[in-house]
Amino acid sequence: MLLAYRFPSMGKLGRGLALSVVVSLLALSLAIYGARVSPAEPPPAKAAPTSLAAGRFFVLLPDGRVEITDGWSRRAFKWNGHQWLQVESLSQPRPDSR
Repeated sequence: MLLAYRFPSMGKLGRGLALSVVVSLLALSLAIYGARVSPAEPPPAKAAPTSLAAGRFFVLLPDGRVEITDGWSRRAFKWNGHQWLQVESLSQPRPDSR
């Protein structure tokens, strides 16, 4: 074997380092070979996820209220210094998901 011959200047640390480099190169080459020759098909592409806030509109009203509107409701909130209070709400019936 390559490392069986004792080089005069190579100590235990040098042999250990050389052995670890050879083993890591072997592992890397097997990983690359396995990835190139793999018969597995790539996974199907997913559609980009939409965020929850994408369908909502936030409006800051002059009197300090915040209005949140989405496809089915319109809600107005007011900050009282400690928490948001819902002061107004209008909702429409949601359509069937079928």
